Amino acid sequence: MLLLKTAPQDLPYSPMLMLRVIIFYLVSGVIIVGNMTEPSLAVGHILLNIGVILFFTYVLLSSLNLKVRFVQTVTALIGTGIVFNLLSWPVLSYGGLEQASSAAIQIMSLVVLMLISWEILVTAHIFRNALSTKMTQAVLLSMSLFFVSLALSQFVFPESP
Repeated sequence: MLLLKTAPQDLPYSPMLMLRVIIFYLVSGVIIVGNMTEPSLAVGHILLNIGVILFFTYVLLSSLNLKVRFVQTVTALIGTGIVFNLLSWPVLSYGGLEQASSAAIQIMSLVVLMLISWEILVTAHIFRNALSTKMTQAVLLSMSLFFVSLALSQFVFPESP
């Protein structure tokens, strides 16, 4: 799915696999976000993100009478989220940002922007296949999920990174 070649329906329908993926996402997210904030806030951030993904996906699929695709879609979204967590880890865990040169900061910013863009595109690909819709609509939904998650995170945890 990361290369936009497979779809969520290519995954097995397995609630147990979905649960395992969610748990692994929680653990990987806490480790990565834990580098930037205290562990209790990291757990809160990741749990909120998981909740947003689950709720957003359920409402979206339910509104189109496609609830049967929920398990595979969530497994795909959160499974690819694990990969993006791990890819962002080196950049987000870099501790010497205060002493870094402006060129290094620009490169790290570009890497983060590329990862976010790629993640939005992969999420759109998953939505496009799960909803049997056009890529334009799927990109809008993917961006909506991203911004809803970001806005809720800032609203619930206003003082954290």
